[in-house]
Amino acid sequence: MDEALLLISSLQGWIYVLSLLAGLIYLRLALKWHGEVRSSLFGLERERAGSKRSRAAGMLVLILAAAASTFVVSTFLVPQLPASLQPTAVPTISLIELEAIRNSTAAPQLAPNEAGCLNEAATIISPSSGEEVRGLLEIRGTANIQNFAFYKIEIRLSEPNSVWQVITAGTETLSEEVLGAWDTSLVENGVYLLQLVVTDSAGNAPLPCTLEIVVLPEVG
Repeated sequence: MDEALLLISSLQGWIYVLSLLAGLIYLRLALKWHGEVRSSLFGLERERAGSKRSRAAGMLVLILAAAASTFVVSTFLVPQLPASLQPTAVPTISLIELEAIRNSTAAPQLAPNEAGCLNEAATIISPSSGEEVRGLLEIRGTANIQNFAFYKIEIRLSEPNSVWQVITAGTETLSEEVLGAWDTSLVENGVYLLQLVVTDSAGNAPLPCTLEIVVLPEVG
């Protein structure tokens, strides 16, 4: 059932377009046959036109119901599904933003610097530094600085010469919401640094919020 809801949500754009086209077609047919009913001189002709008008009107109602159902599923039902079932959105980022993503992070540090987490406009509220995790980790926080452009979440091993890797990014402001998810089963066990970098439209970024996370082996 959950998979069906996610599929409908992912195809909602096409569903709306097809519903609009089909709705216009059947609306035109319904109006056409309504005109035939009004202009028919004989009862048999009027009955046939009325039947076709009813079928066209019925299809129009079904199309509107399908579009309305898609809206309800996408707007109210899918957001209630667990975050682990929802795919992480891949944001559309321009070449300028991509270059900023590559260059905005300072040189790797040997220990987590939590000073940036004191910035309420660009901070991680969950998980907490030092937390032990396994499996899918939901990352919640705020990315809502002035002249906001985008944010990114990076990870790296807590050891010298390791490099930051972007695991998710976004171009919409969020406040105490899910910023993204990290599937820790895809990396080796150990101590990692997790950081949030929020960048404004001028390419400036406040001090990143950096946490230390301990990835544990999967159970079983």
